[in-house]
Parts: sequence; structure tokens; C-alpha cells
Amino acid sequence: MNLFVKLAYVFFKIGLLTVGGGLAMIPIIQYEMVRRGWLDNQQFLDILGIAEMTPGPISVNTATFVGYRVIADAYTGALALAVLGALVGTVAVCTPSLLCVNLFGAFWSRNRNHPCMSRVFSIMRPLVTGLIITAAVSLVLHALWGESLKGMTERLPDLRMAAIAAAAFALTAFGKVSPVVVLLGGACAGVVLGWM
Repeated sequence: MNLFVKLAYVFFKIGLLTVGGGLAMIPIIQYEMVRRGWLDNQQFLDILGIAEMTPGPISVNTATFVGYRVIADAYTGALALAVLGALVGTVAVCTPSLLCVNLFGAFWSRNRNHPCMSRVFSIMRPLVTGLIITAAVSLVLHALWGESLKGMTERLPDLRMAAIAAAAFALTAFGKVSPVVVLLGGACAGVVLGWM
């Protein structure tokens, strides 16, 4: 039961202290999960891929899948507890936003054009951008070099993963291909590569 409380605490803290939406939560979720030993970087990367393909906000989907995975690993074979872990992660990450909207919504409506509020948000924008870039770079490095980044400069990345990443970037950035099609193509490529 202690693990459920820790899971709720971690996701409540993430939901409360993260500004900038779901993408800004990704590096914080990754840091917390890896630091606590609940997941390694490769497991987190896999969960993030599933969360991206699932309808809904990425932060909520990630919290749901991480909650499920952490409890499923701790209590092997207990499906009901794993589902409860998913529910705990989801509710805990959403609760701070619901509280903030209900408690501070009126204050925000009255003061949104105040110069002080404008300055705060002008500082927050580059901060959130930096968090998102950090998450993207970290995920790309772990996808291409695996779990251990030691000696990264002395060995080549996984060239198959590099080709998939480059193709996905080119298709979405320059080819204007739907991200859904790219995600489905990446899933198919993963299945094919898994058989090789």
C-alpha cells in the first residue's frame, strides 16, 4: 500500500509543480521514475511511445501507463492492483490542475492583463521550451544509444533507429504526413525489427 501512496505523491507533485502542459511534464516524470528505480530510460521511452499513440493528453496517458507499469512490476500477477495503480497515477496528476482552475480561475480572469502576470509568463515560456527540448534530446539519445549513454562518443548509434527517427522527422516536418500515419508506421517498423 505504501507504493500507492508514493505513486500518488509523485504524480500529485508533478501535476502541481509543472507549468507548460503535458510536454513539459515528460522530463520531470522521466526523472522521477528513473531516480526512484521504478523504470529505466528504455521502459519510459516505450511507455511514452504508447502514450503518444493513445488518444488524450500525453501527460495523463503517461501517468496512467506508468502507474500501471510500476504497480504491475511490484505486484506480479495482480491485474486489479495494476489497474488501481493506473487510476492512482491518473487522478494524482490531474487533481492539482482541477484544484488550481477552481481556486485561482477568478483571480486569473481579473488579473490576466496585469503587467506582473505578463512578466511571469514571459519568463515561463523559455523555461518550458527548455524543458521540452531537454526531454526530446534525452529521449532521442536513449532511443539511439540504448539505456547506457556511457561511451556514447566511442560507439555508433543504432543505425536502424536513427533511420526511423530521421524518416519520421522528414515525413512530418517536410512531407506534411499525418503524425498518426507516422506513429502507425513506426509501430509496424518496430514489430518487423523485433522479428529480425
